[in-house]
Formats: sequence, C-alpha cells, structure tokens
Amino acid sequence: NGFSKVLAGGQSLGPMLNLRLAQPELLVDITSITELTAVTDSQDRLEIGACVTHANIEDGRIPDHFGGLLQRVAGRIAYRAVRNRGTVGGSLAHADPAADWLSALSLVGADAIIAAPQGSRTVAVADLVLSSFTTVIKPDEIVRSIRIPKLSAGAHWGFYKFSQKAGEFAHAIGGVLHDPARG
Repeated sequence: NGFSKVLAGGQSLGPMLNLRLAQPELLVDITSITELTAVTDSQDRLEIGACVTHANIEDGRIPDHFGGLLQRVAGRIAYRAVRNRGTVGGSLAHADPAADWLSALSLVGADAIIAAPQGSRTVAVADLVLSSFTTVIKPDEIVRSIRIPKLSAGAHWGFYKFSQKAGEFAHAIGGVLHDPARG
C-alpha cells in the first residue's frame, strides 16, 4: 500500500523528484488516456482535457474564445521544452503558487472537473488550492478537464507576470478581466 503519484507531462513532478521532495513508490503515467486530451467547444464554454499541453494552447491548436489570453499565458510559461510536455491539469494539480494557470484560470472563472472512482465533481479553480502545493484533490482523484466560460465580444483583459529572467518562476502575477456581458 505504497504512495503513488500521477504523472502527465512531468514538468512539475520531475523537479520535486530530483530534490527528493516527493518520493513515490509508483508513478502512474496518464498521458495515453484519450479523454484527457479531448477538447469540447460548446456555445458558452470550452472544456479542455487535463493533459492538453501548454504548447497546444500557445500554438493555437485549441480554439481561442478569450481574445488571446490563454495563448499569451501559455506562451510565457518557462521554456519551449517545458511547454511541449507540461500540461494544464498537471499545473493545477501541482498547485505551485508561482504557476500561471492558477491565476489565469481563476481570473476567467474556470472550473476543474475532478474524477474519482465514484464519479466526478466540479471545483472552481479559485477554490482548488488550500495552500502552496496543496489542493482539495483527494489521493484517489485526478483533474480530468478544465471548463472555461467563454468571454463576450466586448471583454478586455490584462495579464502580467513579473520574473527576473524569461523562463523563471514568477515573483508576482496580476490579471484583470472586464467583461460587461458576464458581469
């Protein structure tokens, strides 16, 4: 009955393993689960699978109903090698306080769909984190997808991340969204 850890892109878990901050007995790779890379574009929201990579968003392979916000955020995460492997769901589950997706997805009012053997539940991304590297996700649960409400045509946003050098963790992240149609 050893400790196991889910692995998608591994860009957050890898450094923790190297520093011995996490020492699971078993790694479970979920990248081959097709449902976790699915994208559903409905009338009022976009749902992206937890294993969608930052690069897929940056490169426009995911529909953009957000005036370029998601592409901008994805394109400024670490380095291209990290964006090629790192996933949105992994970033949320890891709950690094310097992570871009926690701030950006909270800004737009996104929800994380959490899957467990007994079913799924929805948690607002803004309510997902309890503290640094700690979430409401239980040991037998994973992030399945992220539901992002679409912005209206009149929406405006600003998102800024301060880092000493490109590719470094953020020292501060700030964002603002004005979407009169959504209130």
